[in-house]
Amino acid sequence: MIDLTFKTEEGKFNYRVCAIMIHENKLLVMKDSHADYYFIPGGRVQFNETAEKAILRELKEELNID
Repeated sequence: MIDLTFKTEEGKFNYRVCAIMIHENKLLVMKDSHADYYFIPGGRVQFNETAEKAILRELKEELNID
């Protein structure tokens, strides 16, 4: 699939989604071995994909949950 990304005179635009997940007063954040910072699960929306479908796909990819 093609990500919804395009360039403008001001820079590059990426249509992204993320999930704020709170359980028992704890916020879910992620960190991988390539980054020295934490981030919220999510990613880029693909062409002809709704934001809702995109976040469900990203959560399945990153967290292996439905």
